[in-house]
Amino acid sequence: MEDAMSGRMNRSCVGEAAHEHQIDVSLPVVDGGPPKVRASRMSRRRAAVLILVHVLILGHILHWYFTGSTVSPIEPSEAMYTLSNGYVNAGFIFFAITLVATTFLGRFLCGWGCHLVAYQDFCAWLLKKAGVKVKPLRSRFLFYAPLALALYMFVWPSVHRAWFRLPRPELSNHLMTSEFWATFPGPVIAILTIFVCGFAAVYFLGAKGFCTYACPYGGFFGLVDQVAPARILVTDDCEHCGHCTAVCTSNVRVHEEVALYGMVVDPGCMKCMDCVSVCPNDALYFGIKRPSLGAKPIAPRKPPAYTFTLGEELLFAVVGLGTLFIFRGLYGQVPLLMAMGLAALTGFLFMQSVHMVFRANVRLQQFQFKRGGRLTSAGWGFVGFLALCYLVTFHSAWIQYNVWAGHRAWTAARIPDEVWFADHGWMGHASATQKAQLSLADFRLTRVYQWGLMPTPAVMTDLVWLNLARNDDQAAETTMRELVALRPNQAEFHRGLAGVLRKQSRFDGAEESYRRALELKPALSVARTELAAMLISQRRFDDAVGLYRQAADMDPVTNVSGVKTARLLIDLGRFVEARAVLEVSGRVEEAASEVMSLSGIILVQTGDVEAGFALLERAIERDPAFAGAQYNLGFALLSRDGHLAALPHLGEAVRLAPGVALYRYNLAVATFMNVDLASALTHIKEATRLDPLDPDAYGFLAVVLQELGDEEGSQSARDRENQLRKK
Repeated sequence: MEDAMSGRMNRSCVGEAAHEHQIDVSLPVVDGGPPKVRASRMSRRRAAVLILVHVLILGHILHWYFTGSTVSPIEPSEAMYTLSNGYVNAGFIFFAITLVATTFLGRFLCGWGCHLVAYQDFCAWLLKKAGVKVKPLRSRFLFYAPLALALYMFVWPSVHRAWFRLPRPELSNHLMTSEFWATFPGPVIAILTIFVCGFAAVYFLGAKGFCTYACPYGGFFGLVDQVAPARILVTDDCEHCGHCTAVCTSNVRVHEEVALYGMVVDPGCMKCMDCVSVCPNDALYFGIKRPSLGAKPIAPRKPPAYTFTLGEELLFAVVGLGTLFIFRGLYGQVPLLMAMGLAALTGFLFMQSVHMVFRANVRLQQFQFKRGGRLTSAGWGFVGFLALCYLVTFHSAWIQYNVWAGHRAWTAARIPDEVWFADHGWMGHASATQKAQLSLADFRLTRVYQWGLMPTPAVMTDLVWLNLARNDDQAAETTMRELVALRPNQAEFHRGLAGVLRKQSRFDGAEESYRRALELKPALSVARTELAAMLISQRRFDDAVGLYRQAADMDPVTNVSGVKTARLLIDLGRFVEARAVLEVSGRVEEAASEVMSLSGIILVQTGDVEAGFALLERAIERDPAFAGAQYNLGFALLSRDGHLAALPHLGEAVRLAPGVALYRYNLAVATFMNVDLASALTHIKEATRLDPLDPDAYGFLAVVLQELGDEEGSQSARDRENQLRKK
């Protein structure tokens, strides 16, 4: 009786009382006001740990900045690239380790190691200092949204691949990277992310509101936490004073759960240990017990007071899902996590605006917005804030629609790569449908470019193609320079600027941009190939060979660039050097078909004809679908045995690779020698279309047209040949 009067109740008493009536787990009311809750010793320790986490993050960034290469981002979202592309990175390994650790320790890492939790705790602390004690959003089912997002991010890629029977990607090592910031947003979005997922989420959704209603990792961690044996437990010394619930920043009703379950079962518990630290009787502790999955209360649990009705929560979910599609990828910069935070906030604010219309009294946190059916001064301010939020949301939806419609029209226009070459003339033979789609794409994308709140790199890239198609090289250059200024460390943009300058025959500037792209991303082989082709067009053969040799030194295993070097040396007639390059790879006899084929060409050209043809034939036997081997054998036969023996192999090369101008050119030569002038004309015209800068192709086109009696067409081709040779 004395124990009962003093407020103590041991676990056996609780169990007996449960048979008679529901236990009252409401917070006690004490005469003279509630007892003062002592300060948590753990909050400062946890703050120190989270600060250390940010110091390590800064060190990671600085290591990449000064060395140019570092460990790939230790961010769980990087696991998406492992699942979809097979890239084994540090983020995937970290996420896997944390899931395993959570299986045993519960959501310990969320509370002690997550940078977003640090931002939310810091924002909550600032709001508390400002006198704002935030009230958490309590929902029936909206906390399942993070789990749904987690399934989309980390499970759907595998389900999609299995459903459509797509091949599984081969695993590749991406533990180190030179493009550390490639998957991260810029500084503006980073600041907005802290504001949205920090201040806004805490103020409107409650402390750790982003974790509860938006974080996909929390969706998995909360699920796994339920099988973890380590959790917050209670002893018989508990007096149900409620101090534990008062200090919990994860919105867990600790006093209620330990009374009903003997432990904390809420998967939102992040093991911050504040509740353990402030318990006046030291009744709480972190220990081992059976998992909370399937745990039953010793008495019926009183349902919490939900913030919204069931219907309102459903409307909240619909609005949130819609705005998730609006904000995700906005301006090519808003990441999925920030979009999820914006979706949760938009859903909440929409429901508040509904209350403003239909309820006589509306209050949010410390502000009374509506009283007795009339707006207060704070209410008018809130209406203005809602109007601004809706304006930004609708504008973002309009931007996203124009980006989608503009890119769709751009795709339908089917603009070819030839627009990157001088005097391409594509607009002259484009169909009416293509021109109409081009105009539509220009209309939509220009609206985004002019009226967007931020630049959109994808839109600007599409506009570069549109300007090049219209031969407006100056506009294309201006846009490309804006892209380079926007993302100075993006190698692809430097490559694009180089292409625009190359089209204008500004080779010095183009070379500078190409080399900057390769400096930023040495593995950008397409930039190296284009630069080598430009150097060759300037007859700077040694520079081109040196460029490929550098790449071969970077990739000694597969030696792809070594093969390119050998191919270039063969084209230059430097067969001895080409043979030496191939021999370095050690794969002349046993390697891939291309190496074998090139080796055969070298032998034929250096006098060992029989051995050369044997290698060429072996290359085709090894890979009949390899167009290069078919072409090389056809070309060798054309030089030695004549067109009849060469035609089948040259024709097969063109069938396998119809987009290669060189194959078309030599097939045109063979058909011309076979007195099939119509076929020769078809192939040489296609060769000039595929490579409009090859003077030899135009020279041969002039010959074919002259044989067909088309003197005017022949003279036009000669003029074009002379024009190109002068350049």
